[in-house]
Amino acid sequence: MNELVKNKHGYYSIKNIPTQIELEKHYSEKYYQDDSIQYSHKYSSDELKHFKYISDVAQHIYKNLYNGENHSFLDVGTGEGFFASNFFHNKWNVTTMDYSNYGISTHNVELIDTLLQGDIFKSLEDCVKADRKFDFINLSNILEHVIDPVELLETLKLLLSKASLLRISVPNDYSNFQQFLLDRGYTTNTWLCPPDHLHYFTFESLSNLLLSLGYEIVLSIGEFPIELYLSNDSSNYVKNKEVGKFAHKSRIEVDNFLFEQGIEKYINYYKASADIGLSRQVVIYAKLKEV
Repeated sequence: MNELVKNKHGYYSIKNIPTQIELEKHYSEKYYQDDSIQYSHKYSSDELKHFKYISDVAQHIYKNLYNGENHSFLDVGTGEGFFASNFFHNKWNVTTMDYSNYGISTHNVELIDTLLQGDIFKSLEDCVKADRKFDFINLSNILEHVIDPVELLETLKLLLSKASLLRISVPNDYSNFQQFLLDRGYTTNTWLCPPDHLHYFTFESLSNLLLSLGYEIVLSIGEFPIELYLSNDSSNYVKNKEVGKFAHKSRIEVDNFLFEQGIEKYINYYKASADIGLSRQVVIYAKLKEV
């Protein structure tokens, strides 16, 4: 049985955290040294549009905060590179990091020269030693995987200036809505998935962690609450895997519709989502606390 421990910040962690060697062994065996299993080979036009819109929101928030020109951008764990690619095409000075170049080689080959390939923590250490600073750092779906989230967030502080912005996106797990779904029997605890996810955050617990480390919360926004579909037996993708693709398609199309009503309206809509905690993702923008 996988036991969880709730820490002082309010997020849960696996009680028996694996060692780095154990984690590397798990991922090497899971993917059989074949990166292609992690990524989709083709995306629809709506999905590609959605990738761009999510990145547009991030750049809009940065410009509203600092009213500055596009400068340096770091994408930690860039994956297929869609988020970073939009920054690149908008003339940001882009740096990406990932263990493999498969994702960007397949989908955003223009980013190859931006990639620091290999162990992400080693790449971050090299940037710290070189005294590099970035105006915007993105950390999407990374924090829940690492052995020590505090260590990673402390390292990122060394790469930020007083006029920098950090964006963190993690799954919204052990939320009040998930408890509602459990209480009604709509799902089981499917989000518990060690050793892939070692830590489980909500808006409140991630905010608590960031504040304790000397960050200031700039903005919290949600993303489409796809778990709504679990409350309807006809669309419950946990009980019926076949409807999962339709839930995903609906999520993308509706989210694109919301964005196209106006970017400020979109942000305000998802600010309310964050306030309620009804969101599949926790998305927090933070900066260094002014002393």
